[in-house]
Formats: sequence, C-alpha cells, structure tokens
Amino acid sequence: MRIDRTAAVARFEFVSVVKRWSYLLTTFGLPLFLAGVSGTVLGVQTYFLSQRAAQSSSFGLIDEAGVIDRSVFEERDGRSVWTVDGHSIILFDAAPDAENALEKGTLRSLYVVQADYLATGEVRAIQSDKTPLLSMRGTAVEPILRSLLRRSLLEGEVDQAVEERVISPAQFVRSRLGPGGAEVQDVDEALDLLMRTTIPLFLGVLLLTALLSASGYLVQTVATDKESKIVEVLLSSVTPEEILAGKLFGLGAAGLVQFAVWSSMVVFLALAASAALAAVVTVPWLAIVLSPLLFVLGYLFLGSLMLATAALGANAAESQKLTMGWAVLAILPLMVLVILLEEPNGVLGQAMTWIPFTSPLTVIIRLAVDAAGVAWWEVAGSITVLIVAIGVAIRIGARLFRVGFLLTGSRPSIGELWRQAR
Repeated sequence: MRIDRTAAVARFEFVSVVKRWSYLLTTFGLPLFLAGVSGTVLGVQTYFLSQRAAQSSSFGLIDEAGVIDRSVFEERDGRSVWTVDGHSIILFDAAPDAENALEKGTLRSLYVVQADYLATGEVRAIQSDKTPLLSMRGTAVEPILRSLLRRSLLEGEVDQAVEERVISPAQFVRSRLGPGGAEVQDVDEALDLLMRTTIPLFLGVLLLTALLSASGYLVQTVATDKESKIVEVLLSSVTPEEILAGKLFGLGAAGLVQFAVWSSMVVFLALAASAALAAVVTVPWLAIVLSPLLFVLGYLFLGSLMLATAALGANAAESQKLTMGWAVLAILPLMVLVILLEEPNGVLGQAMTWIPFTSPLTVIIRLAVDAAGVAWWEVAGSITVLIVAIGVAIRIGARLFRVGFLLTGSRPSIGELWRQAR
C-alpha cells in the first residue's frame, strides 16, 4: 500500500467533510443548541416546581384515638389549623366534614388516626382523586405527622431534651471528598447528583455521536462514489485497500476534531457551572484524556466494519440498512446507562469493558463516574482487545470492501463474500 496515495485520499476526504456547512453547524452549533434547549427546559421545570412548592397544601386529620397534642393547632375561621413547612394540617372532629372537603378537592389527603392506634399504630390515608399525578407533596406531610404523633405520645413522659432527640434523632450534615481529597460540607445533593451524572452522560453521548457521525460519513461517501460511477476513476490510480485506508484516516480525523470541540465545551461548561453555583464539580480528567485514544480505536474498529458492509450495498439507502446492525451494537452501553451510572464497576460494566463494540463507551462512562474503581489493567486490557479487534476487522473488512467496490454492477453472493473474508 502506497502511503502517498493513501494520504492523498485522506486529505481529500478530510477537507471535503470539514468544509461542509452541515459539519460546521453540527460541530459548533449542536452543543450550543443542546445546551440552550436543556437549560431552557430545566429552567421552566424548576420555575414550575418552585411555584408548585410555594403553594400551600391542605391536609385533613381526624384523631379517633384522642392522642394528638392540640396545642400546636390554632383557630382560623372556626377550624383548628397547624401550618408547618408550607403545609396546612386541618384537624376535623367529624368524618363527614373532612370527607366532604376531600371530595371537593380542598384537601390533598385525609389522615385518620384509628381508634386502636396505640395497639396497632395504624393511620388510614385517603387521597383525593384531584391530587396531581406526579405530585410528591402528599407523602411529604407524612414525616410531619409522624413527628406530631411522637411529640404527642412523649409529652410529659420524658425529659424535654430526650423528647427532642426522639422526635428528631439526627441532623445529617452531608459532605463529600472534592478534588485533592479535601472534604467539602453543605453539599447540595440534587446539584451534586446532577453534575456527577450529567458529565459522564454527556461524554458518553458525545463520544458515541462522534463515532456514529464519522462512520456515517464513511457510509455516505462510499455509497456516493458507487452511485456516481467515480469508482472506475479512483481504481485507475489507487487500490481498494488504499481507498479504504484513506477514507478511514481522513474521515476519522474529521470526527476526532469534532469530538475534541465537543469535549472542550463540556469541560468549559462544567467548570463555569461549578464557579457560578459555588459547587464542587469533579471533572473526570482521566476519562477526558483517554477519550481521544478510545475514539480513534473505536472508530477504526467500527468504521472498518461499516465501510466494508457499506461497499456491499447497491445504493445509499441499502448501504445504511446494511450498517445499521453495527450502530445498534455500539449504542448498547447507552441502553443500560442507568446500570452503568449506578454500578460502574459491577459485573455488567466489567463485561462490556472487554467487548470491542461496547468497550470505548463503557470505559469512558466508568472512568467518568468512578475512576478509582477502574483498575489500570482493565483499561490496558480493553485497549489491547480493541487493537486486536481492529486488526481482524481491517483485514476482513479490506477484503469485503474490495469485493463490494469492484463488483459495482452486481451483488456478490454469500459464497463469494465468505471466500474473500477467509
């Protein structure tokens, strides 16, 4: 294989792709568009939920056992009402009045302390059918009622300090080890969870998108060359193997540039968010450093297979159908993303690390979630497996590519494909 001819094909493919408006818009505009849409949706949901949280919720309470301490309730409009944490708990003496209010929708739920409560501990909860489907405020009042029942049962029975500790046994002060092992307190759990899951998710999605995008360019250019009959012109100057290698390297370089731009934007947004929100964000530097290498290896493996199968198609539509299976295999880690985020070093994560189709994306996600839990030999082993798989894929792919590229006027038989692959 002549290096100068291969380099010429690679330069042509690289320049022809990066000059396209679609490539430039995807590379620079897509991350900004996704960030804008995600930020807008998140802002709207946050505003809606904050407005819902600001609204008072009314709950009914009936004390059939006579154990509730009524001193916390105050009289309002002829009703005994206790307001705490934005919840209004109305104490009813008669069940029909409470059930009527529940039926009208003025109460979210009605709680009835059963007459045999001291023996069974049973409190019946009746929910209104007008309660919003996804609202969690109905169950949010239950810890408050538990505290009220504890206070009522302990009133005058134990020392006041002991009573307070029974009612509220622990005030958890959460912290997390930040960069450099420094302990950071007052961690916002929701924000911490969002940042720790968003970065691995974005890195994984961007890596997969770059892989499929670059491989898609391979399929498109091969189909275009065959449909436009430019194959005969190309084969007069270069061999099929040189065309395959040139397309792989040229379009792979374009995909690598695209992934580098996306990864830089993700890191910049993560650091900017941590500074703006005064939060501790652990940037997965090891995953980011290794991502270009894993992209190149994953692209060479997946791209060589897609290039070979694309050459067997008679047109662009058929080529895309033939390569769809490889894309589905590459997407597998995203299908089980919840498991990988929850147990990055579990059996499934470790198994997918050693499968060439899923290895690049799985390793990136595992390193981004818990780099300390990934052994060095797992990373080295996955890279080794990918290199061996690339050698096999390129060897078989080059033969199938030659058959598909040369037989432009007819479809090769299964026997011919098997004979060439061997």
